[in-house]
Amino acid sequence: MIKEYLRRKTRTVMVGKVGVGSAEPVRIQSMLTSETTDLDSVMLEIQALHRASCEMIRITIPNRKALDAIPEVRRRMSEEGIERPLIADIHFNPQLAVDSCEFFEKVRINPGNYADRKKFEIREYSDLQYAEELERIEETLLPLVKNLKTYQRCLRIGTNHGSLSDRVMNRFGDSPEGMVQSALEFLRIFEKHDFYHTILSMKSSNPLVMKEAYRLLVMRMEEESMDYPLHLGVTEAGNGSEGRIKSAVGIGGLLCQGLGDTIRVSLTEPAENEIPAAKAILGGVEKLIERISTDLGENERFEGKTASETTISPNQNQSTLRIQSGKTSGRGILMKPSGCKIGDRETFKLLSWKTDTEFTDPKKVFDAKLDRSDGEQVLLLNEQEIETGLDKTLLDHLKSKLLVLEVSNPLYTIRNLNQRLEGKAKPAAIGFQLPIIESMEDHLGLAAELGELISSRELHALICRDGDPESLSARFAQNLMQATRVRMFQADFISCPSCGRTFFDLQQTTEQIKRKTAHLTGVKIAVMGCVVNGPGEMADADYGYVGAGPGKIHLYRGQQCVQRNIPSHDAVDKLIDLIRSEGRWIEPVEASAA
Repeated sequence: MIKEYLRRKTRTVMVGKVGVGSAEPVRIQSMLTSETTDLDSVMLEIQALHRASCEMIRITIPNRKALDAIPEVRRRMSEEGIERPLIADIHFNPQLAVDSCEFFEKVRINPGNYADRKKFEIREYSDLQYAEELERIEETLLPLVKNLKTYQRCLRIGTNHGSLSDRVMNRFGDSPEGMVQSALEFLRIFEKHDFYHTILSMKSSNPLVMKEAYRLLVMRMEEESMDYPLHLGVTEAGNGSEGRIKSAVGIGGLLCQGLGDTIRVSLTEPAENEIPAAKAILGGVEKLIERISTDLGENERFEGKTASETTISPNQNQSTLRIQSGKTSGRGILMKPSGCKIGDRETFKLLSWKTDTEFTDPKKVFDAKLDRSDGEQVLLLNEQEIETGLDKTLLDHLKSKLLVLEVSNPLYTIRNLNQRLEGKAKPAAIGFQLPIIESMEDHLGLAAELGELISSRELHALICRDGDPESLSARFAQNLMQATRVRMFQADFISCPSCGRTFFDLQQTTEQIKRKTAHLTGVKIAVMGCVVNGPGEMADADYGYVGAGPGKIHLYRGQQCVQRNIPSHDAVDKLIDLIRSEGRWIEPVEASAA
């Protein structure tokens, strides 16, 4: 497990017999995709998650029939010897949350729709009106507080970027601050009534927004002496390697900073697929922290600021991961003869080494090719060379070179290097040479580290070992750069993982939409199973494909519904027609060539 003394200290919240908090291992959870009343399908998913070692299982409760099915689910689980805490996922219906306390170890509510209906209305609230709204919300929450105490259950306040209430939006905006304040309003009410068994989440489909919201939440909680555990997740991450790397950048990046106590990787795939991805992210970060903890024990090298001090200022009683962050020289380097500029003030670059075998690059994936023999501009160092070779002669040359690192833990190496070079010459730019990648999932820990370095501009380039734009390493780099928003290589897909509220085959439809629209670089397309994940949850999208009912789809432009109740068999083509009508459609290269 991640070392306790390297994590943000929290209270322990018991979810049934499973503890969540800094004194416990980081817990892995998932959510069922089946309709809750389809008991056979529900049990097949629970069995698969149980075999995959999922520690907590969330189930959607959209209506009374779904809640009424849970005693039978419990009976069948007991019959098969499955003991996993169940979590009720509630939207829009406070009474269902209250009643779920009898049957679930944990209840998840969304403060954006628990006591409010989102209407996208613009309204100015006076301080008195705002206070009156909070009093109304408190009255709505009191029955839930009572039942949580009666049945000794715990709670997750699950804030989502796209479902903030109109009241919060009008005061704080569609922002990380709005997300945090939305959660804190509810949290203060629960504390006022002596309920403290709460876990918090700040989810967004954009990993950068998600990380900023969690960091800000920690800072705000510290200001109010709160120590609640965190549930981490990038919501609607999508599927395939893109969804996994988005999750690694968001979840793994926060874990690298000692933040996070339970995680869920949300993939538009069968639920059991989320568990290996979560384990891969967690395992990679644990290796990093094991290395840091060893270094701390040996020579106290890492005594600087926390990795996130630009956003969080922990109090002196708070133990968090201590890694000094820092920038390079602020200069840059002009690569000759390519003319490619690399450095702090330049866009992030994807490079490759020159090889004997040349690959065509019609999409211009690579910005330039480096020559290994170019000692005047490029310096390639491995782990051992960095540890033993930073003599004065080498330091004098750093300021004019692209330093390319071939190391296992780039976050550790670069921040360690920053400390060692404090007050000395620093490299003009830093690049990281990617390993040979045969499986994306095996390198999700690396994606977490690189995501942090790219986002903080401590890294300026990724380098592939060859110039094949179709290699797994090149695809890994492209997914990583897109997840960190430094460069877009294809359309950006926001798709929910499906649940019992979904009105169509989300996995199949998402794949169909991706096949037809992936070439629309930079266009953001959301695929949502139901109105819960409708115009609010896809706040970051240009176009939305939303389940409206059995066999019916709504199409959105941003948050505006422009076509309603389209038969699902026509909806993908109608989505393409919508994109085309706005001048954003281009024909795929293959189609044009034909």
